[in-house]
Amino acid sequence: MSLKETEQKAKIKLAELSAKFDTVINEILEDLTPQEIDFILENYSKYLTYDIKRNFEEKREKNLKESPFDAIINNDLGIGDE
Repeated sequence: MSLKETEQKAKIKLAELSAKFDTVINEILEDLTPQEIDFILENYSKYLTYDIKRNFEEKREKNLKESPFDAIINNDLGIGDE
């Protein structure tokens, strides 16, 4: 896949992810009462962040550590266990 194709696909998937986050957040906010919103803002505002970059980095790290041969290498094939 060319860099241009990768860029285009990545941008589309990122936009889809962002739209899904917005949808879920808006659904939850619609279910909250004004009192609950005030309480959350007053007591938990410092926690109202979501570090999506962390998720991407964890996924990249996992992908770098795994290979198609990991299952074979880590699997007990029963060789010499007689």
